[in-house]
Amino acid sequence: MASKLKRGLYALVGLVGLGFAVHYALFGSLPLGTPELLKDDDADEVQWQEVDP
Repeated sequence: MASKLKRGLYALVGLVGLGFAVHYALFGSLPLGTPELLKDDDADEVQWQEVDP
């Protein structure tokens, strides 16, 4: 029973590692930290213009 649990944990850790490797290969960064869509890098560059009705 304990060997099945160990094998399952090793498989889970291996799949997580494989996921990190695939994400790094596709996107060039690890999937940790703030998601790209939530970053506010260009929020300061946007200038709003008032529109007259």
